[in-house]
Amino acid sequence: MGRSPDEFRSVTFAAWRDDPAGGRHYVTAAELLGRLASRGTGLRWKVWIDGARQVEPYAALEEAASGEGIGTRELLALLAPGEQFIDAEFAGYEGGELRLVLREFDSTGWDVGAVDASVVEEIRRCFPDAVPTPVDVLREIPWNVGEWETGP
Repeated sequence: MGRSPDEFRSVTFAAWRDDPAGGRHYVTAAELLGRLASRGTGLRWKVWIDGARQVEPYAALEEAASGEGIGTRELLALLAPGEQFIDAEFAGYEGGELRLVLREFDSTGWDVGAVDASVVEEIRRCFPDAVPTPVDVLREIPWNVGEWETGP
C-alpha cells in the first residue's frame, strides 16, 4: 500500500563503519533491526534481494516474506549473522500500510525511510553521518510509496 509522500522521512548512511579497535565492520540488516528495537517489532516484512534466485538462503528468505510478509522475529531468525547483501530491500508494513523501508545498496550504504520520525531520529543518533536521502534515489524504491519527502 502506498503512503502520502509527506508522511515519510528518509536518511542515507554508510554501511561500513570504523570500530573502536581500529578495524571496520559492516552494518547488517539484523544489526539495523536491532538498533530500531521496539519501533519495528509489530511490523510485517516483505523482502527483495538482488540475485536471490541464485542463492538458496536468499530465495528462502524472499519466499518466507512473500504474501502477507513475516514478523520481525521471524525475519531476524532468517538473517544469518554478519549477512551482507549487495542490494536488498526490507519493507515493514503495519495493518497493510507501509511504515518503514530499509534499503541496502551496493554493499556500501543504507537508506532508511519511515513514517515515524523517531525512527529517523534514532538512525541519526546511531549513525551521525546520516543525511537526507536524495529524492532521485527515493524514486527507485519499488514499494509503491510514490515520492517520499526527504528528512528534515
